[in-house]
Amino acid sequence: MARQTESYMGGFSGKLGPAIGYRWNGVWCVRSCPTKVSNPRTAKQMAHRQMFKAEVQLAARMRWAVNNGLREASREANMTPYNLFVSMNQACFSLEEGDFKVDYPSLALSCGTAAPVGPGTATVDAGNVLEVSFEKNPLHLQAGLYDSVYLYIYAPAAGQGYLAAPVYRRSKKLSVSLPDQFNGEQVHLYLMVRNEAEEWSETTYAGCVVIAPSSTIPESPSAGSAPQAIGSTYDADTEHTGNKAFVANQPLDNPDIGHR
Repeated sequence: MARQTESYMGGFSGKLGPAIGYRWNGVWCVRSCPTKVSNPRTAKQMAHRQMFKAEVQLAARMRWAVNNGLREASREANMTPYNLFVSMNQACFSLEEGDFKVDYPSLALSCGTAAPVGPGTATVDAGNVLEVSFEKNPLHLQAGLYDSVYLYIYAPAAGQGYLAAPVYRRSKKLSVSLPDQFNGEQVHLYLMVRNEAEEWSETTYAGCVVIAPSSTIPESPSAGSAPQAIGSTYDADTEHTGNKAFVANQPLDNPDIGHR
């Protein structure tokens, strides 16, 4: 793909000789016309198409995290956040006897130069309030106490996700009252940091917990490395206002609704 700069022709849309012009992210671009290929629908080809479709569908279901955590990186790569998500996570996807499998602990939902947080522990109380703790700066990189820490919660069986309101890095914990739609679901937890320069961190997997279908909370089958969340506001004891959070307790992801 080539980008068009100012020229006597200007930008154009559609086919022009062996080239196709189009506008993407406000920039006029040119690509070559595709060559005509046969479509034998071999088993290998159909498996590849099935895999790619499932990967894009997963990106769409996780859109609140993907469209935020990968937005800047996707612009630099001249890709959509969905395509960057698929490209970055190829090693996490597989087909086993026709079933699409995902290595959820290894998924990358964000990337950037901001210092990440480390995983702590996750618990769920009788009111389905998820509490997640985290280590402020496990890699000892340059990190601000007022960096925003986001928690993304995803339930694979339901295909639903939830991006909670952020807390400051210095809080070292957050808690979220989960919507009823998560009752009885196993959920994966992801932590992402956005610093005051509006740069994102790499994703930290925070573990997996089971949300009880009733007031009785079972133990997590994989309680190993999850963290804690108060997911609505920043610290009440500070007057610092420099950090601009842009999302708070987003509604459940719905793959039938157009992404933002």
